[in-house]
Amino acid sequence: MTKGPKVVLIGAASAFFGRQTIWSMVSKPALCNGTLALVDVDVPKLRWIEKIARRAIEATGVPLKLEIATDYRKVLKGADFVSLAFAVEGVKLRGVDADISTRHGMIMCSADTIGPGGTMRTLREIPRQNKILKDIEKMCPDAWVINWVNPTAAMGIAMMRHFPKIKMLALCDGPHNPRFDDGLIVCAGIVKSHDKITDALRSRVDIRSGGVNHFTWLVEMNHRGRDMTPRIKSALHRSTQAEHRAKSGEAKRNLTNDISWQIADAIGYVPMCTWHTQEYLPYFQGHDVAKKDVLTIKKWLVAERWEWMRSVWADMRNTASGKRPIDDFLKHETSDHASDIIESMWTGQRKKFYINTSNNGAVTNMTDDAFLEIPCVVDMNRVSPLPFGEMPRPLPGFLQRVLDEHELAVEAAVTYDHKVLRQAFLASMVAVSIPDVDACIKDLLRRERPYLHKNWYR
Repeated sequence: MTKGPKVVLIGAASAFFGRQTIWSMVSKPALCNGTLALVDVDVPKLRWIEKIARRAIEATGVPLKLEIATDYRKVLKGADFVSLAFAVEGVKLRGVDADISTRHGMIMCSADTIGPGGTMRTLREIPRQNKILKDIEKMCPDAWVINWVNPTAAMGIAMMRHFPKIKMLALCDGPHNPRFDDGLIVCAGIVKSHDKITDALRSRVDIRSGGVNHFTWLVEMNHRGRDMTPRIKSALHRSTQAEHRAKSGEAKRNLTNDISWQIADAIGYVPMCTWHTQEYLPYFQGHDVAKKDVLTIKKWLVAERWEWMRSVWADMRNTASGKRPIDDFLKHETSDHASDIIESMWTGQRKKFYINTSNNGAVTNMTDDAFLEIPCVVDMNRVSPLPFGEMPRPLPGFLQRVLDEHELAVEAAVTYDHKVLRQAFLASMVAVSIPDVDACIKDLLRRERPYLHKNWYR
């Protein structure tokens, strides 16, 4: 068996990525003869993840080597891939960001990528990432760095601007291929279910989808020369008509689906990540004068996320202890986006994936260094964006606003410049009042002082 790669996962106790990475590393023939290094500062949860990994290795009988550390520097040597999946008090501070920004007139329904929440998270996460990257430059300079940390685009821009020699890419699990394209094929009614999709069918469907992470759009979809986008829009419209009865009998509609349809109908292109996109645009912030057809997003509910996190921790604990059989874990867990890409890179398959990287001419009416989420192929040498063509109006203007906000947030995170931070906040499409923005910044900096670099308080 050909030797597999050494993969270091920093933030292995993550609710999203640790278990999927373990499943991938023991299930994929190209990876299971390699090394998996699990790193986390949360010792109890790291022990759960370690036990899950050891049980999975024993159950599958694969020769995967396992390394465990609370200090990532102890396992970087010899790394082929380093995946970043950490967060500084992610749920807690995301809730703080949502509360304070909403209080100042900027509703954050997600609060982890754009607007006040995204910018503050950039300030918290960039210093940690930069420290890790400096150690990677010294200890495993040939390793690929894969970023999972939100805001994905901002973190990727920071790597591109300040660590240009490091080979890197940034990911989101939303546009995970082939699942993402297959979902569109089913939604368009070309086939009725995912199991009917073949590589031959995929080769006859032309999909142009892309943008900035969490702000991507279906620009074009053709099957045998026929435009499929009206079918996608029609399916979206039908989904907004599905009503669910509340206990009182009052009809309740799915707000996100309604917003998806309103955006697609008004702008002409379908948003592919509406849960986030609805807080990127200014149209759903509750500033409407008219009352008919008004849709206003709701503040991110931290209590719901804590409930979900507790269920994830219970599953981790049960799988580690054996209460959940490891065979059940192996049967029902799935691969993660990063592991699929690592497998393709390591074996030279050059499959198509949606990756966050510099444009490099793929979208012809945006700059080469625009950090976009677009279809790419990748090998052990480089990420190669596939030709995309023009991004139709009005999308380039929207995308540039988002990129400007990310670029300014990254600059603020490395310079500790209050003027640049203010510019980043004001660049957001949800900022409509300079006094409100100033008050929001003041409150956020005061509340989050324990989590930010001391240079912000000089």
